[in-house]
Amino acid sequence: MSHPCPVYLINLPRDHERGEQMRQQISALGLETRRVDAVYGKDLQPHERDALYSPALNLARFHKPMSPGEIGCYASHLRVWETMRDDAAPMALVLEDDVALGPELPALLAAVAQLPPQWDMIKLVGRDRERVWRSWPLLERWRVVRYRRAPSLTGAYLLSREGAAKLAAARKPFYRPVDVDLRFWWETDLRLYGMLPYPIQLAEASFVSSIGQREQVGGFMYRWRKFRSQVMYSWGSLTSNFRTRHDTPTGH
Repeated sequence: MSHPCPVYLINLPRDHERGEQMRQQISALGLETRRVDAVYGKDLQPHERDALYSPALNLARFHKPMSPGEIGCYASHLRVWETMRDDAAPMALVLEDDVALGPELPALLAAVAQLPPQWDMIKLVGRDRERVWRSWPLLERWRVVRYRRAPSLTGAYLLSREGAAKLAAARKPFYRPVDVDLRFWWETDLRLYGMLPYPIQLAEASFVSSIGQREQVGGFMYRWRKFRSQVMYSWGSLTSNFRTRHDTPTGH
């Protein structure tokens, strides 16, 4: 019998070894892989890139242009969101190909599936220490949390079909790297939570990106734009947490 939560694995076709290692992990937990071809940003034609990425919005809302690798990474997640939006499953697990899955994952997926549909995304990988705004018990030692400041990692997250539709509608074209953009959850009305302790960790492969590295830039304008972005984020996160302080993913 298929598990009620599909597992979308983002993997470049040329990264067969990474993909196979992930498939073995997923299969060992009794889950089924739905592989999604990752987008290699340098292979995009100009018209394809223009349909996905807005330099004008980037200039206005972020502190540096996106690299081809960042464009490809975002396009890969967008491909998953559009697939989920058109699928019938109420939620799915989205994985990049550089994470290590914990043995408790199937039980946690089943527990989340029993929650009322009052969440859009639950991050399953993040920082060693998180600053938490609110917390709700889930199973034994796990809890669902609202972050004070959401982490930027996108290696593993649960996404509802409604959440996928919100992101697919609002982020084409996109203008910030996907790991940064999801931190601005209030812009897309995304009900973003995390699960602590994290049931998924970064694997050694995460330290070497196969999609592309970020470009290094500097100078006064870069520093000014970065400062502006940080202020926008801090203010938006604080005010949005207060505005949604009564929201709960558990119905209690």
